[in-house]
Amino acid sequence: METIYYEHVPGGYGQIRYNPLLLANVTNTQLEEWFLNYKYLHFLLNKDTEEEFAQYKLPVEFEYSMRTRSRSFQELADHSKILIDQSLFQDLFRVMVSTLEKANEMIEITNLKKVGCSIEDFKVEIKKKVKAFHKKPFPEKVKKFEVEEGFKEYLEALKAVNKARNCFEHRNGVLGKEDCNSGDKLVMNCRYPAPVGRDNKPIEILDRMPLGEHYRCEFVETKLKYRISEKLKMGFVDSYKLIYTINFALKGIVDDIYRKCSFDEQIWIIKQFKCEQDAGHNKTGHNKTDKLPRRN
Repeated sequence: METIYYEHVPGGYGQIRYNPLLLANVTNTQLEEWFLNYKYLHFLLNKDTEEEFAQYKLPVEFEYSMRTRSRSFQELADHSKILIDQSLFQDLFRVMVSTLEKANEMIEITNLKKVGCSIEDFKVEIKKKVKAFHKKPFPEKVKKFEVEEGFKEYLEALKAVNKARNCFEHRNGVLGKEDCNSGDKLVMNCRYPAPVGRDNKPIEILDRMPLGEHYRCEFVETKLKYRISEKLKMGFVDSYKLIYTINFALKGIVDDIYRKCSFDEQIWIIKQFKCEQDAGHNKTGHNKTDKLPRRN
């Protein structure tokens, strides 16, 4: 789904329409799909026992008689879980990168003044900036965004998710020195909704909730901590915490884009350009400005 449109205007320079809220909707759709994929694979992998697995007899198998090592069923299951975590954290990273790159394009559009003779010249200049941003390392991408103070810790959490992804990808989930962001630990600040019992402890994603017990829903703030040389236990159990934390970072970015525009109650932002031969008013009756919000 397109969130940015470069539009030609007959007899004019052209304009750009873009919708940060639609970008948030697209990202959350991808995050929901990511979570459901993780949920499906988690329960699928954890329902099998060694006896059940041994019953899966195929017409054709691949067995090598001179293998250089053998694995127990538990080792097989552990290796499979690592492969799933590697794949899903790579996919989560892809969602984060694509969102940051599209948000950056919107910010570049907001900040850039009129270039050349038409919207095509403007678009060429934007694409140069987009390409330069694409080449930046992920931490440098995150640094580009200016958010209000209360959202900065969630931008830092994006960097921590990237470090976790690198740990799964390059070290099979064993935390290395390069994966740490606080001494000999990887620390991630998370904020997420959770049911809370009478003991004021949040219910985790796989915890049982006894019938008849009253729970209130609250936003919980916690730090996920992982030590160097230990297995990174950041899997399905923490997946929803990551999703809500990413959402807080995204809200900070979207708010910043709208804050940079002279915006009222509209959804789409329309950036228009003053025609040099017409210093008065445009046909809509609005003064011509670089940033003019209107409904689609």
